[in-house]
Amino acid sequence: MKNRLFLTGALLVWLAGCEQRELTEVPEATQATFDLEMTPVEIPGIKSLRGMPVDLKGRMQSGKSSSGLQQDVALINEQLIPYGIQLEKMEYFTAQGAGQTVFFKDTGNKRLASDFVPNDPRNALPGTDIPYIVDGTQASTASGLNVLAPIDAVMATWDNVSCADGFSIYNAGVFPSDIGFVSNFFFGFGGSSGFFPGVIVHAGVLPKAFFDLVDVNGGNFILGVTFTLTYIEDINQDGKGDVAIKEVYYNDAFNWQDVVATGSGVDFQTVALHEVGHALSQAHFGKVTRTEANGKVHFSPRALMNAGYSGVNRVVEKTDKAGFCSNWSNWPNN
Repeated sequence: MKNRLFLTGALLVWLAGCEQRELTEVPEATQATFDLEMTPVEIPGIKSLRGMPVDLKGRMQSGKSSSGLQQDVALINEQLIPYGIQLEKMEYFTAQGAGQTVFFKDTGNKRLASDFVPNDPRNALPGTDIPYIVDGTQASTASGLNVLAPIDAVMATWDNVSCADGFSIYNAGVFPSDIGFVSNFFFGFGGSSGFFPGVIVHAGVLPKAFFDLVDVNGGNFILGVTFTLTYIEDINQDGKGDVAIKEVYYNDAFNWQDVVATGSGVDFQTVALHEVGHALSQAHFGKVTRTEANGKVHFSPRALMNAGYSGVNRVVEKTDKAGFCSNWSNWPNN
């Protein structure tokens, strides 16, 4: 088993007005602490097995995406085999048109689904509840929105869906350090030296340049992206991938707002609800059409898990609830 580092996260109570705090200010009120085990990863120089450097940043900046990205991720995945994890997919949400799901891992049995495993001993906090943590160093947007309280509201919204009595999400900490694993090891954009197994990680509001690496010129249209890493071993032998890590990133190039209050901008809670839907194993949903006369994109039926942004939507209902309940209604006995 790999060596692990222990970090303590504080479950923080966010007081009125905290959305305007500077990045360096951390509320003092602490109600509970959790010892998280971060698994450190050492891949010197992030090189392929042939000894050649993997350069996702150079590849994306040269305008080459799809096949080259797949190849480079495959090389990094090879080096993650000793750690028992693989980058399976990324799902991104767009401001225009439809987002994409990009699969990196060929499971060999046409398996596309992956889920958390209850009481998984490989996780940092084994149990039946799902923990989430937040990068406190990248929690304020260029547009002036502090995302900590909105993230808590989003997690509570999913936590309160009525069909899943055995399901619970809890805040395991806001961290004063950069905790992005994928941003560092796959994209060379800086971040954590390891990963938190079994945790949903809100890994920060990152600059446009990061999303230009996710897809060619992606910083112009990607609002948020969720990465799924799975364990190599199917420990419960259910034919599905076992979720090891979920990491969510938000694009600071957009005018993030609480649109219910401001009436303008991009509603952060709507986008975060969508990305957390991915973190909870939901896929994109709905038919996409475009009106040629004005270029507007329409989704039918309108849902949180549509692949593109179509305005404020903070309610889990109908198709979104059906998708969630199909995954979680029997938890932890599914």
